[in-house]
Amino acid sequence: MAMQGRTLTIQFVNDEPNGIRVIQGPSLRFDASYIVPRNRLSEASNIIKNNQIGIYFLFDEDKSKVYVGRTGNGIGRLQTHHQKEKFCWSVAIMFLADKGKWIASVDELETLSIIRVEKACEEKKVHYVLLNKDKRGRKESSLANLPDIEGIFSDIKFCLTAFDYNIETTSTKVKAVDSSGFLVEAIRGGITAKGLFYPNKDNSITVMANSEVRYDVKANVESVQKQREEFFKTGKIKKVKGKYILQEDVRFDKLSPAAEFVIGGSCNGKTEWKSNGKTLKELFGL
Repeated sequence: MAMQGRTLTIQFVNDEPNGIRVIQGPSLRFDASYIVPRNRLSEASNIIKNNQIGIYFLFDEDKSKVYVGRTGNGIGRLQTHHQKEKFCWSVAIMFLADKGKWIASVDELETLSIIRVEKACEEKKVHYVLLNKDKRGRKESSLANLPDIEGIFSDIKFCLTAFDYNIETTSTKVKAVDSSGFLVEAIRGGITAKGLFYPNKDNSITVMANSEVRYDVKANVESVQKQREEFFKTGKIKKVKGKYILQEDVRFDKLSPAAEFVIGGSCNGKTEWKSNGKTLKELFGL
């Protein structure tokens, strides 16, 4: 049986590994998660939309205290915490979606998160002190939409654990996400493909699912073209509304074959793959 896995994409805003990070994934039941250092709030206000709602977790620098809250206006609630909160938090991790998607469940999602963290603290499974005073002591049986919000909470817990902010137990089988993945894109001939480049490992690249493929232009390298044809034949590349869309992640050891796979023709991967308009050759001196 093939090992199942989960793909998370991490965007490092302004190419700063310790700055704001945006986490997304095709299987996640929220639009995006945002890791926001407290000293980057003003920058985050230009990234996070005001019409997004969701829940957030505030952690102090030592990861000894946690506060769980909800927001109905994107980053606005964090700005209130920054101005008035006595708790000296250092990082916020937000889980947001459009209002139309979560308006009926965000309050109970916040409550379930508080219930689970409170229980873990009482059972000494985590070393946090939960700072919430309201909604503590409530029971899961009081939640009307428990089956739906449990699925969302499971994805939230996974992401928190992946970034070493485990809220239910100090022991976990989930390994940390390899944060060395650098979000890049290739744009040419009317298509946009996205990938994760790994400069700290072997300079390999994973072309991400939902990337567009310029399938009508043959790849110059025969092996790459055969791979494209096989993907189309087996449904791993599908034609959707006039565009060819990659249905699953695919890893390449080198940049140029990855570029040819999505663009076709002959490609120099060091210049085709870019981040914020800069080529990988410029960014990493390849």
